[in-house]
Amino acid sequence: MEEWEGEELEEHQYIAWVFNTNNGRVTLHFITIENEYGSLEQIQVQEDEAAAGSYFNPIALEDGDKSDDFPGLSRNGSIPNTKYIKDYKLNERRRIVSKTGDCNIQLYRVNRKRRRFIKDIFTTMVDIQWRYTLLTFVASFFISWLLFAVIWYIIAYVHGDFLQENLPDNQATSDWTPCIYAVYDFGSVFLFSVETQHTIGYGLRGSSHVCPEAIILECIQSVVGVIIQACMAGIVFAKLSRPKSRTITVMFSKNAVISKRNGHLYLLFRVGDLRTSHLLESHVRAQLVRKVKTDEGENIHFHQEELKVGTDLDGEDDRALILWPLTISHRIDSESPFWRMTPKDLLKSKFEIIVTLEGVIEATGNTTQARSSYLPSEILWNHRFDNMVSYAKKQGVYAVDCSSLNRLVPDNTPRLSAYQLEEIKRNRKASKISVQNKMKKLSLQKSSILHHSMIQSVKKLGGGDRMMTLLEVVSLLSHITVHRHNPY
Repeated sequence: MEEWEGEELEEHQYIAWVFNTNNGRVTLHFITIENEYGSLEQIQVQEDEAAAGSYFNPIALEDGDKSDDFPGLSRNGSIPNTKYIKDYKLNERRRIVSKTGDCNIQLYRVNRKRRRFIKDIFTTMVDIQWRYTLLTFVASFFISWLLFAVIWYIIAYVHGDFLQENLPDNQATSDWTPCIYAVYDFGSVFLFSVETQHTIGYGLRGSSHVCPEAIILECIQSVVGVIIQACMAGIVFAKLSRPKSRTITVMFSKNAVISKRNGHLYLLFRVGDLRTSHLLESHVRAQLVRKVKTDEGENIHFHQEELKVGTDLDGEDDRALILWPLTISHRIDSESPFWRMTPKDLLKSKFEIIVTLEGVIEATGNTTQARSSYLPSEILWNHRFDNMVSYAKKQGVYAVDCSSLNRLVPDNTPRLSAYQLEEIKRNRKASKISVQNKMKKLSLQKSSILHHSMIQSVKKLGGGDRMMTLLEVVSLLSHITVHRHNPY
């Protein structure tokens, strides 16, 4: 198991650091708090994989919901009390999109909601849970059997088939022709309804030619039975083949990182596909959800801002060929919302990054979308993702270690914002140009002094005009030489 050391933080806030070990199953949380002596302590809390979808964002709380209402701040001597962390997480404001891609959104006060859903009954049946679909499937058959059985019973009753002298045992002596052969009571009529709707045909019961209404009802029930079977079979097939289940085999890294690439800061996260049948026409998107205030004072609480992400080093192209897990990058430039964010500002921020992978399923041709999200506490500064692809010579294949999807290694990324790094570069460039200008000015001054001294020497020695012209030519050549070696 790799060891990981948490960095010292600048704020005494509760920060949930998520780190995945080599086996990809154990998740460690490091809770950083300030002790009674004023220094920072880190408490390690281990969480099982089943709770992976319930990560919480303590920093995204409102000011009134912070440490005063959290009993975990109490201490027993020098040991922090963490027994209330689980209860606190259950009562905590949850993320918009969970790690498994489920949206934590519920619509309220929808006008005529049931009527709207019933009008789109097919989509409603596909979207509801399996237990309700199967219940509807069984109920539709039983209700249709029962309904037609009642109608069959009424027809037979009106025709007189249930009179004592007209029962099947007495029909030979009374020479009676019933509407339905071999029916004694409602139970036998119900069995006839089932046999008619599903064309079972056991050979005991059947309709006769003496009741036209029975002939018409038999035709109607046969058609209705086929329609019910076709509709329910289509709904079950649509639920089995819908692309939502395909997203289960798409993996996102549990952490995003901020690292330096080619002199620029990048926000990075990983995405991979477990299946050998790849997604076609895959595209990656990322949206930042945060509170925004306009110049007019309007507060937009959940503003969605598109982040430019891609698989290239510069993060420009969003198309992805997922042969193995890819690292998706977002360049933090002047157009990025993270342009002026330092590590301290990042931990204080209140936002959620929602990432999606869209593609066409190769087997069915349906379009699917896998989702995940990252909170500020899940973005690690000055880290990068470790390599997880190697070549296995014995098998002759490129081996991908999926347990390394969340493996991070620290790097030397400065703990400065992209704006601060750009200012440092600009100042260095300006300083370099200033030094070059000073060197040029100094060279020109030296050349001018040398020229003046040579002229004075010639005058003292009584040189003529030809000598003065020669000195001017030498001075001009010296100026050209100085300008060629110092163009700035």
